[in-house]
This record gives sequence, structure tokens and C-alpha cells, in this order.
Amino acid sequence: MKRIFLGITGASGALYGKKLIEELADKCELHLCITPDGLTNINIELGTEHKSAEEFLSSLGKNAILHNHKNFAAPVSSGSFMVDSYIVAPASMGFVGRTAGGVSSNLIERCADVAMKERRNLVILFRETPLSLIHMENLTKLTRAGAVCMPAAPGFYHKPNTIDDLISFIVGKIFDIINIQHSLYERWNG
Repeated sequence: MKRIFLGITGASGALYGKKLIEELADKCELHLCITPDGLTNINIELGTEHKSAEEFLSSLGKNAILHNHKNFAAPVSSGSFMVDSYIVAPASMGFVGRTAGGVSSNLIERCADVAMKERRNLVILFRETPLSLIHMENLTKLTRAGAVCMPAAPGFYHKPNTIDDLISFIVGKIFDIINIQHSLYERWNG
């Protein structure tokens, strides 16, 4: 069974994190970390009032190993703890900048650092528009360091009918990168 780390930061895009939890929890050993700003955006964007990450996870009825954002002693903070893939979705530009600068001020940033130093899969689903030159330079640094930087920009060739169709397209693209089989969207046939 694959072991996946998912970090949810304070960028807009809580639906991406929620969908990833819903899809990954039954497919792998899922390690999850949500920053306080991530929880704030979850509540704003999903219209909920969760007081903790535990409460949010419980509301989904899914199992994951939840880590506190300040717990640098969590197993996932070490390169010796084997994680197949790391995903940060949504990823704020604050996360992107700190990680590109080698700064680990929370567990999600530390896990991204571990992924890059260990040459493991790291997918960063960033959510910002437009991008400044600083944003682009930081994303370029992360790409050069081995991360896959992916904009939260769904395609439309699969003819989406709902917001969930758009979210599923992006989650499916993440699954393609980390090699998890899925049927989240209809593939291009030409």
C-alpha cells in the first residue's frame, strides 16, 4: 500500500484538499497535515465551522493519520520514514516562497524539504492568480529542485458539468503524476 503525505495550506482551494482526502483515504496510508490558515479556508469555502483539523477529518468519515502543523517530531518529518509521494494542495504562495528559500516553519514545509532532498515525488498545487515575478521565480526554483508545480487550472475537454467535475480533473492529474489509477475524468481521445 502506498504511503502519501497531504498538506493543506491557507490558499484558496479547500475543495481540492477535501477531494484528495476523500479519494486517497481508501487507496493508501494517508498522512495529513492542515495549517490553521488551511482550516480557516476550509471553513470559509465549505461553509463549515470546524474547530480543529480532527473535527474536519471526522466530518468526512475518512481515516488518515493526522499530524499537527508544528510537530517536527512526526515520522513524516524524517527522510528515513518512507513516503511514496508528497502533495501540497492547495499550496499558498507563502508556502511556495518559504519552501523555495529552504525555510521550514511548519511540518508541511519540512515535508516538502524532505521530499526534495530525498528525490521523492512532490506535487505542489498552487493557487494564485495572477502570478508575480517573485512567484514565478520561486516556482521555478522548486521545479529545478524536483517538485512538480501544478496550477489549479482545470481543463475543459472532458466537458465538465459541475464544480466537482473540475475538481476531479485536477485531482486526477495529481493521481497521474503519483501513479495512482483512477477514473476521475475522461481522458482525451482526440
